[in-house]
Amino acid sequence: MLKRWFTAFVLILVLALGAWGYRQYLEKISYHRYLQAQYDRSFYQLISNVENIETSMGKLMVASSDKTTISILDEIWREAFSGQEHLSQLPIGQPEIDNTSKFLVQVGDYAYSLTKKIASGGKLSDKDLKTITTLHNYAVFLGKNLHDLSKKVQGGYELGNLRKQGTKKMAQIDSKILNVRMNSVNQTMTNFPTLIYDGPFSESLMKLTPKGLTGPEISYDRALQIAREFYGKNIESESKYSPSNGKIKTYGVELKPSGKPPVYINVSRKGGHVVWMMDERSPSKVNISASQALKHAKKFLETHGFKDMESTYSMKAPGSIQFNFVPVENEVYLYPDIVKVKVALDNGDIIGFDATAYYMNHVKRKLEKPKLTLEQAREKVNKNLKIESTKLALIPLEGGREVLAYEFKGTYRGDTFYVYINAINGNEEKILKVIKTEHGDLTM
Repeated sequence: MLKRWFTAFVLILVLALGAWGYRQYLEKISYHRYLQAQYDRSFYQLISNVENIETSMGKLMVASSDKTTISILDEIWREAFSGQEHLSQLPIGQPEIDNTSKFLVQVGDYAYSLTKKIASGGKLSDKDLKTITTLHNYAVFLGKNLHDLSKKVQGGYELGNLRKQGTKKMAQIDSKILNVRMNSVNQTMTNFPTLIYDGPFSESLMKLTPKGLTGPEISYDRALQIAREFYGKNIESESKYSPSNGKIKTYGVELKPSGKPPVYINVSRKGGHVVWMMDERSPSKVNISASQALKHAKKFLETHGFKDMESTYSMKAPGSIQFNFVPVENEVYLYPDIVKVKVALDNGDIIGFDATAYYMNHVKRKLEKPKLTLEQAREKVNKNLKIESTKLALIPLEGGREVLAYEFKGTYRGDTFYVYINAINGNEEKILKVIKTEHGDLTM
């Protein structure tokens, strides 16, 4: 009897230990995945920081107003500081990242010193511009090699792989990130400047309400009907999916065409406007040209009530192309009211549509008349920029403001920039740099 009790006790103990061990194993796996996710995030953020530093340094070379220059320098300082944080979070030995870390510190220090110089009435000297060019070249080198590293450790950034490949590659990168001597930098990062940045996530913008929604509140059943009519093709079934409570409150509708992947459509609760659509179909063949696809996109917009729209740029992907359209009113391009249309290149079907920005911003506006002539505005543009084209545009600024501006598209040292000069007071409001990709051009 005692033997049976002992056997039972041992069995229970073994099971308990086994359960505890399995739980520990699951917790270890969970923690392992958590770390991988954190390293993955830090690595991608580091790449983004370096790319943004490179872009902002390019903008400095064509900036002409003190206001714009200080704003760009503040961007560089923030990105450099953020890059240091993300670099330090990677599981790579300190010797392998020492110079890279020092480079980011120096970039931040230098941007801060130039901000103080301009704020006190100074100007960027030829020596400053030469140093900026040198730093820009290092940023290009670092960004390219970080991208190469991301390919070597792709597939989840498994910890051992990141430690092994990352340490090896970063040592190679670090050996070529030279210690740039900048005698003009004599301050440390002990006194950080207080930055008031009314950017994309500022409270004022978060409180914005949609301006372009018209009409009464609708029911979910009415949203289903609107989605069917918008899609305009035969479907096998329809169903509801999670509604959105974002800036534009919408009903979610899933349509299932016969023998095809589902189509998802979001319909605004106020007014019943289709805000967004995505067809899950992934076309692989290319049977039509980009110009033919553009005609399909324009016809689609006109059919759904979007008149006088012009494509501002496009982005290709395998089997499809996306066009960004804006309304044109009295020859003024209304950039806040962007509508995106994605076209399948096998048959011209519309497989993507996003009018979120349009319904957030579109209202009947009373556009001002320019107080500056085109030639007067052109005089405000930095002479480094080789101007290729111009147009009038309404552009969005931080804090939800909109201003009428002359858009000057031009090139400097092989890069393309868009410079916006306020058509009322002549201020340099914004600079965008075109980023070349294998699929098309992006502006940042």
